[in-house]
Amino acid sequence: MMTTILLIIGAAIVIAMAIYTVHLLRQLRQQKRLFEQAKQARMRRLKDSITIIAKAMLNGDCNHSEGVIRLKMLLDPLGQKRLVDYAAMWQLYEIVQDMPTHEARKTLKKNERMRLDLQRESKEVELETQIKTDLAQLLEDIK
Repeated sequence: MMTTILLIIGAAIVIAMAIYTVHLLRQLRQQKRLFEQAKQARMRRLKDSITIIAKAMLNGDCNHSEGVIRLKMLLDPLGQKRLVDYAAMWQLYEIVQDMPTHEARKTLKKNERMRLDLQRESKEVELETQIKTDLAQLLEDIK
């Protein structure tokens, strides 16, 4: 009699644990699905932003220096393509990445600001056609 009661209690515990395990597995599956949806949405937003910036650069609405800085930050999380994969844009990025911006730029002496602008603008002109080729390739790559 006591053995039967213990078996019934044991079976009830096993059944309860099985039900709880199924519940946890369903929650895990749902979390994975939601995580994947969020990841895909982020990738779409990144690709949309990259497309907007690349098209603005091609149309002349965004200067190349500002564009390569922005594209670098957007391409890094994508992982598959990086700015370094686009030679001309990478060359320009290496020139402008350490140049002061915003408030730091305002604190520079006028001649120093002019020297940096000349350096940046001359590199932009030098790489103009190659950058446009890189941008066309980038737009194709992120489709």
